[in-house]
Amino acid sequence: MNMEENIETLILEMSQKTGKQIDEINKLIDIKREKFSGLLTRQGATFMVQKELGLKKDIGPELKINDLQEGMKDFETRGNIKTIYPIKEFEKNGKIGKTNSILIEDETGIIRLTLWNDQIDNYNLTQGSEIKIINGFITSYNERKQLSLGYNGSIEIINKKEEEFEKISELKSGLNSINVLGRILRKFPCKEFESNDKKGKICNFQFGDETAILRATAWNEKAEELQKLEDGQAIEIKNAYTKQGMYGIELHLGYNSIINNSKKTVPKTIEILKENINEKTINQLTQNENTIIKAKIKEIKQGILYFNACDKCGKKSNNNICDICGEVKEIKKAVINIIIEDDTSEISATFFGNTALEAINLSQEEFEKEINTKSSNTIIEELNEKLKGHELKLFGYEKTNSYNNENEFNVREII
Repeated sequence: MNMEENIETLILEMSQKTGKQIDEINKLIDIKREKFSGLLTRQGATFMVQKELGLKKDIGPELKINDLQEGMKDFETRGNIKTIYPIKEFEKNGKIGKTNSILIEDETGIIRLTLWNDQIDNYNLTQGSEIKIINGFITSYNERKQLSLGYNGSIEIINKKEEEFEKISELKSGLNSINVLGRILRKFPCKEFESNDKKGKICNFQFGDETAILRATAWNEKAEELQKLEDGQAIEIKNAYTKQGMYGIELHLGYNSIINNSKKTVPKTIEILKENINEKTINQLTQNENTIIKAKIKEIKQGILYFNACDKCGKKSNNNICDICGEVKEIKKAVINIIIEDDTSEISATFFGNTALEAINLSQEEFEKEINTKSSNTIIEELNEKLKGHELKLFGYEKTNSYNNENEFNVREII
């Protein structure tokens, strides 16, 4: 039965239940359409009259995805979420908006559901969940059917599925729409390239969880997002794909991939890398090798204790402008240089951000209060008096300082 036949059957039922003539009900439908200047479909007007007569349920008929046709309104459909794409921002008439595309499927087909602005924030949708679209309507974009929420439309989450993340050790080549959870172990310098007269960007990074470590690659927009993140940061990667690389399985982040900071429990960097970390003395350090050392604080070096940083990505900012994130709120990000020593030698160690604060035993709030009320020299003198001889167990790697060409220990975690 097509849509027009459904409407005629519904009008007949309304006539039988109310005692009104079919012509009288059709007149009510026409009046309703005229009231909305012809923008209301006959189906929609019929449902409104049905409701006013006390006969209509709050929802329209339930249809399978394959039965949905352009122009349909006020129906209900259900399906499972197959893919959730990244949220996209846009500007229109000087205002910033956002849109989110979601693929849903049932046993008859697949359709793209498009959410806008507040609709995105109203629902915590997860891949694999079964949902019901109430009061939807169908349009066409690039000759493909597109599902949206109509007036007073809503989404009912019938069966919410918790997000599942694959273990890295279980990944195989050729997989798509992969979700993984882990830490950025080390980022490598990004590179720009040209392909088919188009410029692009690629960023490689080492990524791992408690089961394995692999090489990952972020492309173009995802490379830009990766640049905002720091080594050691726990992230969730969604809609990635895998390929066979020179050194094993590689994870790739393309246009449809999503990178989010994670609040889930993720092992620390040192725990992920434990099979590849040796404990050494200072005189045994090797360039760029992840190492654990035990040492004492010999001296906190004079110098600048912080730099202005973007509150979003942590990179340097200037006058509340971040080269990566644009206009932002600035924070004072701690950077502490400490000479540490053991029985074999000494080396300058560099501590950044939260690791620096942990080394001097101050919170961000306490640190900024010190900066705002005392000179750097005074703060460093007080810290030396308090912390000289204090023992530290550090995880990091030796590198060459590009400014003075001297070796230093870059601290990743305090153990």
